[in-house]
Amino acid sequence: DYGWNDIGYHQNQKNSANPDGGATTNAVVATPTLDGLAHGGVRLENYYVEYVCSPTRGAIMTGRYPSHTGIGPEIIRNDRAYGMPTKEVFWPELMKDAGYATHMVGKWHLGFCDNKYLPNHRGFDTFAGYLTGAEDYYTHSIAGFLDFRNASRRTAGPGAPATGAVGTYSSVVFAAEASRVIGAHNASVPFFLYIAFQSVHEPMQAPQAYLNRYAQVIPHATAEGRQRWVKAAMVAAMDDAVADVVGALKARAMFEDTVIIFSTDNGAPMLQGQGGSNFPLRGWKATPWEGGVRGAAFIRGTDSALAPLPKNAVNMDLMHASDWLPTVVRGVAGGSTAACQALDGHDQWAALQGKVNTTRDFIVHTMPGAGAPIDKGFKAVIRSGQYKLLIPGGAHGGWAKVYQKAPPEWADPPGVLPTPVVAEVDGVALYVFDILADPTEAVNLAQDDPALARRLLGELRRYQATAVPDLALAHSSDPASSPQHRRDKTWGPYGCAVL
Repeated sequence: DYGWNDIGYHQNQKNSANPDGGATTNAVVATPTLDGLAHGGVRLENYYVEYVCSPTRGAIMTGRYPSHTGIGPEIIRNDRAYGMPTKEVFWPELMKDAGYATHMVGKWHLGFCDNKYLPNHRGFDTFAGYLTGAEDYYTHSIAGFLDFRNASRRTAGPGAPATGAVGTYSSVVFAAEASRVIGAHNASVPFFLYIAFQSVHEPMQAPQAYLNRYAQVIPHATAEGRQRWVKAAMVAAMDDAVADVVGALKARAMFEDTVIIFSTDNGAPMLQGQGGSNFPLRGWKATPWEGGVRGAAFIRGTDSALAPLPKNAVNMDLMHASDWLPTVVRGVAGGSTAACQALDGHDQWAALQGKVNTTRDFIVHTMPGAGAPIDKGFKAVIRSGQYKLLIPGGAHGGWAKVYQKAPPEWADPPGVLPTPVVAEVDGVALYVFDILADPTEAVNLAQDDPALARRLLGELRRYQATAVPDLALAHSSDPASSPQHRRDKTWGPYGCAVL
């Protein structure tokens, strides 16, 4: 839920969404640790994620689009009896094959109804974190039941509930656990550490010390202002947690040999009163407008000769979350992806090094399964080169009102654009944008260039023929999912058909 305009190096600075470098806020949310890491590596300014979290996490872990795995565009809800299909090979499994130790800390959200869906059964040597999509930052519970545990590959089930974390803010817990893993690691063995911070997802909670930091910076007399104030404090807590992890690497003299990747999972939610900002991009979490899918991300190569990348560089190559698996497994670890299902991700390592141009010129943002009617209740969105085709489905009347939304502390932001006008081409209501020239999606090219829209529709339909339906469509609420049925009264596996 980390917004484009919530990371320091994007605020009031020239970037791909703000090419003129105009002001985007009058209350900067400082992220000195993230900024320092980003400027020590490559800032990804044409990088995309899915518009909600399970689909992005699935794409990262498998190197495949949600419309090929079945995990998306919907999230996996806590009471749904399915997970990422077991035929999918996960990123840590491939890293283990390449000789790496593998560890995970934080949020899973890729299914937990059966042990086979759990992190410690998908390639991670150890796991400390939670299985559901959201929970209290201090009690580590949701709906009154604990969801926090430790597990390892030697654990048959989900591992023991970690009650010792109760009362401690999650970014502190996760940074401490990541630091413990680093401190205990045998430095002669390469390691892969996936840290999925809870921050800055709802619920809106932050330690008082961080709220105090922004009390005089962000006006918070209104409800919307208060949410922005809390969000800023949550961002600051996350930035400090990243600093703690970096400190642990440096204490072990491992930092110079470590590749660091940072990515959001989707754009910031804004209409739900959760304080995020994607300005000047249009839209927010749960929409495939740029504010929902263009991700704040960077990669920092090693300072040593192991896997260096340019410093203080900006990369405008088209990139998607599914690219991380082949990029790291092949490009960094020297491993193989031959065991995977057909990958949608591209190995971008040489492009990130600046040696070649990217091979990616197409992204599927969201797609219904083969045969499903587009513009009849289903969204379908692709990116082809510089152009984006957005079919809002049956909700396009409401979607037409999606707009740029400045952060609440800014009473009169400049340059808020009018709403683009939906066009109809061959009976389909749609938008076409030149994203490189028009990152804020202000001008619908389909009105004056229906031939371009038809070409993009042809590309979309060719891809749709390969798409599978979202598994969420086949699963309703399962009463057996309630933790009250488990002996330990926590969220965890309860028995389900394994896909």
